Amino acid sequence: MKIYISADFEGTCGITEIKQCFPGNPDFDLSRRRWIQDINTIVEGALAGGATEIVVNEAHAAMNYLVPELLHPKASYISGYVKADNQMEGLDASFTGAALMGHAMAGAPDGVLNHNYVMRDVVALRLNGEPIGEVGLNMRWASVLSVPVILVVGDDCVAREARALVPEIETAVVKTGLAQFTAHNLPLEQARQVIRTAAERAVRRAPEIPRLPALDSYCLEIDFSLSEIAQLAAYIPTVERVGGRTVRITSPDYRQVQRIRIVCTNLALAVVRQHF
Repeated sequence: MKIYISADFEGTCGITEIKQCFPGNPDFDLSRRRWIQDINTIVEGALAGGATEIVVNEAHAAMNYLVPELLHPKASYISGYVKADNQMEGLDASFTGAALMGHAMAGAPDGVLNHNYVMRDVVALRLNGEPIGEVGLNMRWASVLSVPVILVVGDDCVAREARALVPEIETAVVKTGLAQFTAHNLPLEQARQVIRTAAERAVRRAPEIPRLPALDSYCLEIDFSLSEIAQLAAYIPTVERVGGRTVRITSPDYRQVQRIRIVCTNLALAVVRQHF
């Protein structure tokens, strides 16, 4: 039984500040160890639930922060950037289920470190008219590949987002959001027990956790912080500018929508770095 883990940094217990999530800050090394330990706890729970093969995909920023010596010895891993399938690189129909460690969508009330790919510069995402975040888009991607997302790890806000899409999903809530950069965190050992229990249960329940239904077409709208980002993004074939700061990507091929989204969100980073 193959299990896939997409591991973003912000879903980790004890992580509440941007400076904890990036190299060059004094808090990063300790936070990275916490993140890897939470990943390892998902692996332990999945193995206890019957998993025989586990692949971990780094899903944070430059995607090269995992320390092989600290990762569970039974988990292979995918790291580095650029990845064609980004936060879901390496996933295919051979997997029984996928687990996501992540955060709530931008603007989510009290969602810890809530954002959409780029903290300041991607203001909102809508799929077929409905607000959506990274976890929701990744759940959709997994479903297109015939894989159910069986577990989401993070704060209470991202857990609610996941359950709103698939009520049967398992969630491991390791912190409660009080504000965007504030959380009530569980004690670390208790948080890891919550993760391990949820991961084991998720793998055992994988056959009964449904995928999101396929759609005939996918329309993703992106609101940026700057109009210049929207203007440049609209030069990409198939991207339509529909507002001062808003673009729209439409296709029956969800993978194409997501790959164009990757280009657009990286473009947002480049534009902002040029001007600020």
